[in-house]
Amino acid sequence: MPTDPFSAGETPRTRAAALLARLTRSPLVANTISYTINFGLQLVIQLGFFMLISRTLGAHGYGVFVSITSVSIIAALMIGLGSEYLLVQRVAVEPKSFPVYFGHALIMMALTFPLVGLPTLFFLHHLLGDAIALLPLVVISLSDLLFTRLVVLAAQSYMAFDKAHRQLFINVFAAASKLLFLFAAALVVPDLTVSGWAWWFFASGALSALVAITFVVRDLGRPVLTVVRADLKLSALYCLEFLSIGSMKDLDKPVVVHALGAQAGGQYAAGFRIIDAASAPVRAFLYATYTRHFRYAEAGRDSSLAYGLKILPFAAGLAVPVALVLFVAADYIPLILGEDFAGAPGVVKTLALYPLLMGFSGVGADILRAVGRQTTRMALLIVTSLALIPAVWFGAAMGGLFGAALMRFLVQAVLIVATWAIVLRQKKSGG
Repeated sequence: MPTDPFSAGETPRTRAAALLARLTRSPLVANTISYTINFGLQLVIQLGFFMLISRTLGAHGYGVFVSITSVSIIAALMIGLGSEYLLVQRVAVEPKSFPVYFGHALIMMALTFPLVGLPTLFFLHHLLGDAIALLPLVVISLSDLLFTRLVVLAAQSYMAFDKAHRQLFINVFAAASKLLFLFAAALVVPDLTVSGWAWWFFASGALSALVAITFVVRDLGRPVLTVVRADLKLSALYCLEFLSIGSMKDLDKPVVVHALGAQAGGQYAAGFRIIDAASAPVRAFLYATYTRHFRYAEAGRDSSLAYGLKILPFAAGLAVPVALVLFVAADYIPLILGEDFAGAPGVVKTLALYPLLMGFSGVGADILRAVGRQTTRMALLIVTSLALIPAVWFGAAMGGLFGAALMRFLVQAVLIVATWAIVLRQKKSGG
């Protein structure tokens, strides 16, 4: 005879409370909440940084600064040859291997830093010409090439152990450091320029890297300085993949600056910065589920595919409300940033569905990566990232900021269609 669920005093409220308690004890939910807080705090801090620096430097100065950081961040992905992402995959399955892969990452970063740094500085000097002097250009670029990479390595180290709360500290400290140093610079230096800001930016990066690596050594252990030769191929695949992802995210900014000038480039970069910041909930969800793909893959390819398809609706559910808010709120951007950024609302409206694209792309990429189709995923990213440069340039030349944003959106959409076509074909064929 069925038991009445209310006979023992259980009410809808107590059942809801019990369900909430079970959910909060789930590692996946706990990590998703931690990552949401992580990216939410970063969002608030980055928006504060963005509003202050855009108003302080103006659209032209901001366009120059974001061109340097965009190129430097992309180039920095080659430093270490993907060793920080290799660390996540190996340590997530075998935690005891952390000292070896941490040491491997540090060695690979030291070996590749000069090989990447010099060509990057040469390219930036050629790209920007007389827009900024060589010394401040070098100082800004080296900050991302060296210090930002160490912060990323520290964050990935905690990610491998599902210590989302430690990642939160590392990432938020780095973002807050930039904001505090910018605030101090704006108070101390009258009429702050990109050249004047360069040294403050460098100091904030150095402090963030020092704190991040110190915490990793304290919490997770000292590195064993060695090179894991057997994993160099996999590490290189990670490098190429994330280099392509970074190119897809940031390479369009200097292209717009080159095609339309620093003023328009600053407006385009501002619009995309708002889109990227608003994508924090989707990014948090992808981070929270990332290591689980590898664990499900250990049980077989079908298990990994099933898990990826199961979480896809949740990613979409997070993205759609964000897209609606972005589209509605876009017209208010010039009221906050100033009329110097009058072109940014059009960019935001055109890219309002970008968080949804991020969710679909991220889940599809994690499935392909976990089931051993890294080469396929890498090939898709390389082709689309190479196509991004002429596509955005053509869009900018033909349609200004709207054309550039539209072509950016279309290239990302093509990547997602190709990725999921391969994923679904794998599911249908059973591998």
